[in-house]
Amino acid sequence: MPRRSARIQAANTANDSQHMNATQAFLVVKHPRQEVEVEEELSEEERLRKRRKRASASGKTKKGSVPKPFRKVRGRLGLLERMAKDVPVEIILEVFCYLQPRDLLRLARTSLELRNILMSKTSEDIWLAARQNVKDLPPRPRDLSEPQYAYLLYEPCCHVCDRRVVSVLWSFRMRCCKFLLNRFPVFDDEFLAKQPKEIRDSYILPRELIQTTERWGFVSHNGIAARYKAEFETLQTPEERDAWLDRKREEKLQSRKHTSLCGSWFNRREAERTLELNHIRESRKEDILSRLGEIGWREEAEIMMKIEGCSLRRITFSRHKLVKQPRKLTDYGWNAIKDELLKLLSDHKEERTKAESNIGK
Repeated sequence: MPRRSARIQAANTANDSQHMNATQAFLVVKHPRQEVEVEEELSEEERLRKRRKRASASGKTKKGSVPKPFRKVRGRLGLLERMAKDVPVEIILEVFCYLQPRDLLRLARTSLELRNILMSKTSEDIWLAARQNVKDLPPRPRDLSEPQYAYLLYEPCCHVCDRRVVSVLWSFRMRCCKFLLNRFPVFDDEFLAKQPKEIRDSYILPRELIQTTERWGFVSHNGIAARYKAEFETLQTPEERDAWLDRKREEKLQSRKHTSLCGSWFNRREAERTLELNHIRESRKEDILSRLGEIGWREEAEIMMKIEGCSLRRITFSRHKLVKQPRKLTDYGWNAIKDELLKLLSDHKEERTKAESNIGK
């Protein structure tokens, strides 16, 4: 019994000690508002030194919490790669079925593990499900794989030099920049004379209409023509050649139908995207005007917009590079552009005032 009482007494003493320590700690800890008030009493130099010290300590803590394998990884610490290694494949595949082909194409470039999963032929059902998530998307042509079709649909770059382009040569299954468009052979009698007579008379070679400032007319593809010629010349009997020509005629007919569907879908998508970007631009402009109103400059911006057709300045407010961006305005973004916009409005007000005073004279 005495031993037990001693243990209880020791425990109570320890609890009282912990309680006192916790109470003292609570009394010592300052309220955030108190820290702000103390900081306001410090000099500017001391405040800056204190903030740098806090930022440095925060940065060290953040760096120390990052796993060593991911400290040199840009972006969100390589979490996609980590997911591909740690998460069960069944869950990954289930998630992928809710994405679109464009998303799968980008994911395949994030890590080798995800690329191996998505580029495997066993993942064809995933790409099919992803295509079904896109409204009115034409079916995949038989001569393209799922990743190839997604690349053609969504990757806005030249397939030869990687320059950024928008238009697609659907019959050739490629995108091409204006510089390389001039290298395509003209689809004329001179080009057709180089092909076997049977191919020439069957009208099976694909062609594309090019409309640029430097060139206008139908062009063909040397690679496709050479492949057709090689396939045709390997056939020995007239029956084999006739069957091959019939098959190519049917392929061209289906290709033309598919090209029409893809062209319509692509044009609708571009129109919808344009409307979406315009809506973002308008929202950004309204947000900027609202923030300018808070600091007394909205009226000058509205005056500037009213006379944009005959503005005193070449750069108008609505078309200014900081206003017309298709990007939502954040507090950080506003702080970055505020000074330049205020200078623009201040200069405009000064010029407008001078012009009005000259008219009054």
